[in-house]
Amino acid sequence: MKINIKGVSIVLLVFFTILSCKTKQQEPIELYVSVEGDDTAKGSLEAPFATLVKAVEAVREKREKGNTNPATIYLREGRHQLKETLVLGLEDGNTASETSKAFEKVGAGTLPEAYLTFSAYGDEKPIVSSGLPVVGWQLASSELQDLPNLAKGKVWVADIPEGLDTFYTLYDTNGRLNRARAEGFVPTQEGDKRTVYFPEGKLKNWNNLKDVELQVRPSRAWAINMLPLASVDEENKIAKTAVSATYQIGPLAHWVHTKDGNSAWIENTIDALDEQGEWVVNTSARKIYLWPKYLNADGAPKGILVPTINELIRVEGGIDYDGATDKPVYGIAFKGITFSHADKRAWTNDADQLGWGMQHDWDMFDKPTAMLRFRGAENCTVTNCTFTNSGGSGVRFDLHAQRNKVENCEFAHLGEAGILLAGYGPGTKDVNHHNSIVNNNIHHFSEITWHSPGIWAWQSGYNHITNNFLHNSGYAAVLITNRVEPDRKLNGEGGRTIRHHEISKEIIANTKEDYASWKAREKYNHSRHNVVEYNEITHAVELLSDGNCIYVSGAGTGNIVRYNYLHDNLEHSMPAPIRCDDDQHETLIYGNVLYNNYAVSAGIASKGVNDIINNVIVAPRVVPKSGYLSYEWVPVAGSKVHHNIIISHPDGGIANNERPRKGQTTNLPNLEDVDIDSNLYFNPSNPHWMDAHFKRMRAIGKETSSLSGNPMFIDVEGGNFGFKEGSPALKLGIEPLDVSKMGLKNKGEL
Repeated sequence: MKINIKGVSIVLLVFFTILSCKTKQQEPIELYVSVEGDDTAKGSLEAPFATLVKAVEAVREKREKGNTNPATIYLREGRHQLKETLVLGLEDGNTASETSKAFEKVGAGTLPEAYLTFSAYGDEKPIVSSGLPVVGWQLASSELQDLPNLAKGKVWVADIPEGLDTFYTLYDTNGRLNRARAEGFVPTQEGDKRTVYFPEGKLKNWNNLKDVELQVRPSRAWAINMLPLASVDEENKIAKTAVSATYQIGPLAHWVHTKDGNSAWIENTIDALDEQGEWVVNTSARKIYLWPKYLNADGAPKGILVPTINELIRVEGGIDYDGATDKPVYGIAFKGITFSHADKRAWTNDADQLGWGMQHDWDMFDKPTAMLRFRGAENCTVTNCTFTNSGGSGVRFDLHAQRNKVENCEFAHLGEAGILLAGYGPGTKDVNHHNSIVNNNIHHFSEITWHSPGIWAWQSGYNHITNNFLHNSGYAAVLITNRVEPDRKLNGEGGRTIRHHEISKEIIANTKEDYASWKAREKYNHSRHNVVEYNEITHAVELLSDGNCIYVSGAGTGNIVRYNYLHDNLEHSMPAPIRCDDDQHETLIYGNVLYNNYAVSAGIASKGVNDIINNVIVAPRVVPKSGYLSYEWVPVAGSKVHHNIIISHPDGGIANNERPRKGQTTNLPNLEDVDIDSNLYFNPSNPHWMDAHFKRMRAIGKETSSLSGNPMFIDVEGGNFGFKEGSPALKLGIEPLDVSKMGLKNKGEL
């Protein structure tokens, strides 16, 4: 017997070569990026790439060669600059067959391992930024036209960096700098949406007029716009804007709260550059003027960055806008990264604005307004990241977004919103749902566009919004809305988002703001079955007026607002901490603690058939004008109001109030239609406070078990809303509420 040794050797060599190649192909992909790296390097820890773009290209090359293992791109310490938006597409994500599963009742649930992860390396703190350094600073001449005397000798000037035409924010080593802003004024009369009537001397034909913007509250309490100027007639004191405001530009109503009595301000003029840290840009002269806060050794401005893009990273799926089905990107993750130095998306023309604004133009539909944007994405996560010092928003999930999660992140000092979930407009395409927003610290947002919210689910349902801490906002903290009726005109708010081909003509023709019409339209209102729970909200609505901690309006059925701690909201501008506004029904408001709030109008306001159960209103700072529980504008038959505790202001007020519109005589809210019982009321200075109410309601067999008496909380000032032995609340079966579980899970860590 003979053995062909040479043949066996060749076979074995081929076998082990194939095995080695297969093993090598299936090794996990780990690449590294350093600001001191080199894009011609291997991308290893010892020889890292220099840019994120190169690292993504390297992952794609490995995928093409057959490696389907999860990939991680590690970012080392330092500022990683992006000059263009980094777009991640279908080729960067996993396949649907490997990630699909049944939906949880609410929220994203447990997600599979990410297919592509961008992560900080170890405990290092990498920053993804679009900031371009500004160099070549020179001290500006004291003869600079219109420069205020107190700024002379302190303002520096530099050229706009090459390749950049304009920008709307500027940064130093400490954060976002304020653009020069003149003293405010009130329009002298109401104009149209592009006409401003101004007092003598407030507006001029500045030499950089195309760069000058008007920030204005356009005759409404709940909105603010930043509008570029088109022309100024100084003699007749009339100016025109280049873009339409949301409403007519005129004075605010007498009841609207303002900080200083003004409702309009001019920004970006040399004559307003009168404070340290302010700046002006003149794009015609291609000059930046700055009174710096921090100086280099030579006295020049230190660490000045100008943003080059609005979006830093976009995860972009296959969007079939007019069709029924999109193809999302699966399994992209971001961990431990700071996002910073992106610009604000400006309003530059009516074509991009009119009809594209989501409720009251609080944000724009499907537009690049956030640093990190997901547009057609599933099973994507953002964890332990920071979004700070930027002109726009932090994160937004547009159109198709399912099973995505934002957790343990901080959002701070943003010009606009924190987190936005925005599906398709009213119609049958319902693909933005089952996302989780968990344990995030969201604060000092809406610093430029004051009406921007902390968290907003617009046309987005079954989301879990829990254990977040929201504070120091210009307007509302949490919004759950649609509020775009199908009969809206094209250029009306959200009019162009409506999917008319998916809605019956009968529904459109019979749209009304009543319960029956809402029931018929509910199938098109996709902000349904959201659970907003265990959040803590304080110091909300600090700049605008008529806003709330939690606001639900024009949304679908089954939204739950429960176990939230709303406290120390001290501005006179807040009407009610919780509000179900126009066209809202079938919402459950349960187990919320409202403590030490100004709440000028109400504690909880409801314009529709909504349930208010087991809530606590305690230590109100004023008597609410419309009642602690306010039933407003529409019939409320079928609402349930049980097991609530209301401790009034010492001066009393109305516990349950029916509030019609001004001049309304039909279809009024009627408390006698409400299923109301087992509530506990207490006025510390008047034991007979509820006598008249009890007499009225008990005559029709309601409030028969309700009581008037001290609930005997264990320690209100210490945040313990449990009951002492003998409390009448225990007799009524009222659930004690533990605010220590509300807000961040590990307080002090974010």
